[in-house]
Order: sequence, then C-alpha cells, then structure tokens
Amino acid sequence: MVKVTVIVPMYNVQEYVSQCLESLAAQTLRDMEVILVDDGCTDSTPEIALKFSDQYPDRFRLLHKTNGGLSDARNYGIPYAKGKYIAFLDSDDYVEPSLYEKMSDLMEQGNDAVVTDIEYSWKDTSRNYVMKGLSDWSAETIQKKAMLSPMFAWNKMYKASFFTEDGYRYPIGTWYEDTPVTARIFAHCHSIGYLNECLIHYRQREGSIMASCDDPRIRDIFHVMELVREEFETDGLEKQYHDELEYLHIEHLCLYGMFRFIRSPFWKECYQTSRAVMMTCYPQWHSNSYLKNLSRKNQYFLRFYSRGTAWLFHRLICKGD
Repeated sequence: MVKVTVIVPMYNVQEYVSQCLESLAAQTLRDMEVILVDDGCTDSTPEIALKFSDQYPDRFRLLHKTNGGLSDARNYGIPYAKGKYIAFLDSDDYVEPSLYEKMSDLMEQGNDAVVTDIEYSWKDTSRNYVMKGLSDWSAETIQKKAMLSPMFAWNKMYKASFFTEDGYRYPIGTWYEDTPVTARIFAHCHSIGYLNECLIHYRQREGSIMASCDDPRIRDIFHVMELVREEFETDGLEKQYHDELEYLHIEHLCLYGMFRFIRSPFWKECYQTSRAVMMTCYPQWHSNSYLKNLSRKNQYFLRFYSRGTAWLFHRLICKGD
C-alpha cells in the first residue's frame, strides 16, 4: 500500500494536461501514485499522458475507458487505487509541489479528511483570487463548518475506506456531482483537517461559465440536491444537519445557483422549481442562522428576488453581460 493515490480523469485537455501532470511529477511526497483515466479522449491527451506513465512508471498509471463523463472516470479509477488516502485532481488544474505531502501529513494526525484553499486562476493573473477551503463562519462542529464550505472534490484528501469499503461513488451523468459525496463524507468524518495554504490552482477557461448557463444540464442541480436529502435521510442525519442542509439548498437554489439560472434560457422554470423545493422542504429558510454571514448585497438579493422581480433581475443581469 502506498500512502496517497491521486485520481485524474482526463477528457480532451491537450492544452492543459502537461502542466497538470508536471505538477504531479514534481510532488515532494514520493510515496504516492497517480492514476490517469483516459475517458475516451479524441485528442492527443492520452499520448501526452503516456509519456508521463513511461517516464515515471512507478508513479503514473494510465487507464483507458469509453467516454462516460467526469464521475464515471473518477469511479473507474477508484478500484485501482492502492493508497491509504485518496485525492482527486481535474486534468486542467495544477498543484504546487508540496501539496500532497502537507495534506497527507495532516491525514496522518488522525483526520478522516483534509481540505485546502483554492486559487481561481485566469490567464490574466491580476484577476486571480483565493477561496477558503474551510469556511470561517462559526459552527458547532468542524463537520458543520465543512458543510458550509466549497463542495469541490479536488481540494480535499480522504481516507480511502470511504470509497473502498463504504462504497461511495460519484453520481453519473449529472453536473454538480461533487456535492452529494462531499457533504456525506463530511457528515461521517470524526475529524477534519485544514491546510490553510493555497497550493492548488483552479483554472478558469474564458467563456466557460457563460456557455454552461445555456446548457440544459444546469437543471441537474435539482436532482443532485434531492440525492443529498435522500442520503442524509437514509443515514438518519437530516435532523442533526438540518440548518447546514438548508443553507446548502439556499446557496445552490436561491443564491449563487440563482445567479446562474438568471443567465440561462431556463430562468423561469428554474425559479419556479427552486421556489417549490424550498417551500416544500425548507419553508422557514429565510430564518436560517447562517444567512447573517452573507454580504449585505447577497442578503438583499435573497430578500427581494421573487416571482414579481425575477424578470427585472434577468433583464438587468443579462444586459450587463
């Protein structure tokens, strides 16, 4: 058994994958393996990955499969993992050399998961900014604090047993696939570590956010949040984490998710569906205790965005774009 397995799904990222793999080859942690999953690429990504697996046969392993999407590629790599700990990295992102050594050191202190900060990275580096991997909001437990934090899969390290023994897998064929698994893992952790450094670079491709707003899969968030509710109910944790789950729904359906919906052709449908979910599952959501931590602008948006004002916000925001 090696200490850390990093699983890297790859699909048509020939422009970026070399930087990603070079950053993994440069890791100061030597007791690690990298599983590269070619998810049916149609460009030169597999050839680039093969060069790394040939050059570093003790570290890189290249697998091939038919295209099934990000979740399917992650899930495909999990049974091949030999690490005591598992991490994921998207193939267009890159990391600093000390990342996995520092994360694994924190795991060795008895943590079930470790989170770290994220740099949003553009070509124009003056736009770069850091997102905290762990919320600085007050919460009763580290688990609840983690559930108020970014749900990304790839700025974290986990005990491999979550996947190899407990059978956690990412939902296939949907966007927002990180959320159900990340939230559930946090709820089942006894201890969570925090690496308060920014050693991972989340590449922002120009135009990708706006392009995604036109995709019908933007509506997948409703299915994903239903999965979250079902899993917490099955695990008997929905009452223990009621406020955190409620806030997670606010964030994804009423606030940041709504900003995305407004830019989409499906904005009316998304607003109506979001309102129905919140009224059915969390009718008192306006009283959620975590809302006081939001900026005044976001608090005003939650207060005034309604069926009657939706068209106005849609017109103003889309005109601004």
